[in-house]
Amino acid sequence: MTNEVVIVEAARSPLTQRQMYGRTSCELTLEKLLDVTVNGLLQRTKIDEDVVTTVVTVGDGAASRRYAESWRNVFDHIDLHQAISSTSAVRLASEAINDDPRRVVLVAGAVGGHSLHEPGRAAGQPTPPGADLWSITRKRQGDFAFASHRRARECALSGDFRREIIPLEVHLDHEMTEFIASDELRQVSEPGGALTPAGAPASNGGAGHDCRPSHHNARAASGAGALVLTSAARADDLGLHPRGRLVGVEMLFDTPLTDVSVSQLESVRSYLRALEVPLNRIDQFEVPEEVAATPLIWLEQFRLNPYMLNPRGGALAFGHLGGLEGIRCVTTMLSALEDTGGTYGVVATSEPEGSGVLLVECLNSP
Repeated sequence: MTNEVVIVEAARSPLTQRQMYGRTSCELTLEKLLDVTVNGLLQRTKIDEDVVTTVVTVGDGAASRRYAESWRNVFDHIDLHQAISSTSAVRLASEAINDDPRRVVLVAGAVGGHSLHEPGRAAGQPTPPGADLWSITRKRQGDFAFASHRRARECALSGDFRREIIPLEVHLDHEMTEFIASDELRQVSEPGGALTPAGAPASNGGAGHDCRPSHHNARAASGAGALVLTSAARADDLGLHPRGRLVGVEMLFDTPLTDVSVSQLESVRSYLRALEVPLNRIDQFEVPEEVAATPLIWLEQFRLNPYMLNPRGGALAFGHLGGLEGIRCVTTMLSALEDTGGTYGVVATSEPEGSGVLLVECLNSP
């Protein structure tokens, strides 16, 4: 697998659904958040900054541009690229490495919750067209949202996120420093059992458009994330031990996942088959939780074991990171596959520019 694209390391910051972790006076700008996360990632991998040949930024445009330019100011050999989404960023990285296997690519970005669209609203209908709307009741969506929060909470308490999070150091005043090393999770009460179908007419907008505040929709979150990718041969030259192999990355749809019809989802099965990794060999799925209906559709369409889909929770608990959500999912998925002995994982992404799929093989399973 000498020239195959590998993921050397993946890491992220703690996530918050409040403005900069709820601190009234905090020096944590998005650029600082991104800088801390990337520095922590490179220290973990023991990669010198001057080894990085390419930087692909994703997320908040202004912050990412400023951060990328800061690299060029220090290292004039750096190739800079911008991407709207995690899928396009990883695909850019993969193409660069295939062109030159000696490249070491940093994919990184940061988003502030205030700069995101409200997930599940601007992206289109809350359930994919062609879905059996009467089977996706609000009770089922509420149950799923509660389960997502419960899984995230259990994993947080047991320390499952420790490896993927780069702690933040916040100076409260000239005497006190605080270290933030865990996510802020949304509180979701156990659903009471509302049985109104998601496709039934609502009093505020008609069929399929329930615009009331609901824990069935993810909130916007703030955070940073980063991946380091290179070829297997270059990783060997540098003495690095990759955590994963990028088997495939592709934009399959030209719409957000919430607008993809159930029949179109069959192309996911076809894509995996073309990569010679059929659905029954996938150990974990990370599916966007902008709205609870989307993962429920995947569970039904592909007849998945519920414990294989977002096993450590998703955006309904953590908040949604917009274009950076795919990096968060890859980071969490790699840790989960390593802990459970899984081999293959699929990350589905949903962006305004389209929806994509990443297939990753875990290389560090016991």
